[in-house]
Amino acid sequence: MRAQDIYISGMGVFLPEILSVETAVEHGHFPADQVEGQGYTGIAVAGDLSAPEMALRAGQDALKQSGVSPNDLTALFYADSWHQGPEGWLPHFYLQHYLVGDAPDMVAVELKHGCNGTFSAMELAVGALRAEPDRKAAIITASDNFGTPHMNRWDPGGNFCVAGDGASALVLTKEPGFAQVLSLCTDSFSIMEEACRAGVSIFPPGPTIGQQLDFFARTEAFKKKVVAEGIAWTLPLKHHQKSVECMRRALDEAGVEAGDIARVIVHNLALPETEPYLGVLGFPLTQSTWDYGRGIGHLGASDHVLSIHHLLTTGQVREGDHLLLCGYGAGNTYKAAVIRILAIPDWVS
Repeated sequence: MRAQDIYISGMGVFLPEILSVETAVEHGHFPADQVEGQGYTGIAVAGDLSAPEMALRAGQDALKQSGVSPNDLTALFYADSWHQGPEGWLPHFYLQHYLVGDAPDMVAVELKHGCNGTFSAMELAVGALRAEPDRKAAIITASDNFGTPHMNRWDPGGNFCVAGDGASALVLTKEPGFAQVLSLCTDSFSIMEEACRAGVSIFPPGPTIGQQLDFFARTEAFKKKVVAEGIAWTLPLKHHQKSVECMRRALDEAGVEAGDIARVIVHNLALPETEPYLGVLGFPLTQSTWDYGRGIGHLGASDHVLSIHHLLTTGQVREGDHLLLCGYGAGNTYKAAVIRILAIPDWVS
């Protein structure tokens, strides 16, 4: 999707206290033998602060920075990966209540798109803004708190990440902002949805019967199935192809080359996941934001926005720089986007 008519005018983040890996090991949370291999140095832990409350704080900052009135918002999208609050309660309406209010003709939507939720929300926001000529802005929020009894943030299974807590928000506008969205691209590999449910029943949902989340057991069950079917060798190849094709399409639609990219931002996964993924895309680890991400953990759908915010506030990007955002998530979904920094915003100081 070419999106040169859409801009980022506001950005907000909320990052709770960072718990060092050394402290986590001392308290028995994180196995000492995994520290060096995974590469993390700290994890953002929110304690009892709910995900919607963190999203609200990030959203308030994003709206303030953008200068957009809540009455000018066409849509509010809330992306999350984990449980948000009481069953039967909808967190996006909490944000509408306290962040936007009852603005006419504004729709509030929760997106359960896993770690790629912010990308999906951006795509939907572009469509919503283009639908009517008088529409001005949309807000995207994302938040998760993984500190619940049925989730072991330190090892969700398979050592692919340590889950951190936090929130992010973007205000997208038709009027120029500090950054321009040049392209947004999506691909999918739907046979892989089974990798996240293999070996467990779909109903009743695990959390309703006290079942612990264990991605490792599910992945092993899926591997056993695809080996028996004789297709196991094809899946990693297809996975890599999808990642590269999605990235190349984003670059092409943005009208830039790989050599034009100043920094590439991917999810804050463990080093053995991150470095090979970047290698497949054709970028070195040093061009990414891994040094930042390793200190906060994998924050669901907020990784990319937190990293852009970090680059801006630490002076690591300048006017005219192109940023490439890439990610893959459960489903499987593949996302890529290119944004251009038009100006360093006033709130960076």
